[in-house]
Amino acid sequence: MRRKLLGKVLWVCAAASFFALSAAGQEGMKPEVYSGVAVGTGGSVGGKTMQFDFRITSYTTDDEVRQFAELVKDKGTDALRRALEKEDKGRVNPVGSTGTQIAVARKRVVGNQTIITIITARYMPFIELYRNNRSVDYPFGYMQVKLDSEGKGAGQIMAAAKIRFNKKSGKYEIESYGNQYIKAVNVQPWK
Repeated sequence: MRRKLLGKVLWVCAAASFFALSAAGQEGMKPEVYSGVAVGTGGSVGGKTMQFDFRITSYTTDDEVRQFAELVKDKGTDALRRALEKEDKGRVNPVGSTGTQIAVARKRVVGNQTIITIITARYMPFIELYRNNRSVDYPFGYMQVKLDSEGKGAGQIMAAAKIRFNKKSGKYEIESYGNQYIKAVNVQPWK
C-alpha cells in the first residue's frame, strides 16, 4: 500500500510538471528520432527487455496543453482520450512493429538536461475491451526521458496510465496501472 501511494505521489509531481512544460520552437522542425531499450524491473514484466524507437515530428504547443488540461478537468478522462486520438505528433514503436501515434510531445531544458515527455492514446485490443478489464480505465501510455548534453539518457515508461484532475488537491495526477516497473535505458538520437 505504501509503495503504491508513493508511486502515485511521484506521478502527481510528473503530471504537474507535464502541464507546466513549454514546447520548443517548431518552425521548420526536422523530425527527432531516438532509440532505446525498455527494461522491466519488477512485477509481471521483470527481466523482460524490448528495443523501441520514437519519432517526434512536432511538439505540442502551450495552448494545446492548456486545452487538454481544461478538457480533463471539465469533462474527464474519456473526453481527453477522444481528443488525443486525433493528435499526431509522431510515433513510438517497439522495433519491428508499427507502434502507436504520439498524441502529446513536450520538451524542456533544465540545466544541461533535456526532458522529453510523451503521452499516447493507448491501443486496446478488442478482447481487452470485450472483457472490460480494469485496464480499460488506463487508456494512456506515458514516457518521460532525461537526456544529457550528448542526447543520451534514460527514463520511465507507463504502458497503461490514467490521467485525471483531482478536485480536492487541485492537481493533475498520472496513475500507473498495476505494478509497472519499466525503465527506458540507452536512449539516444539516431544519427
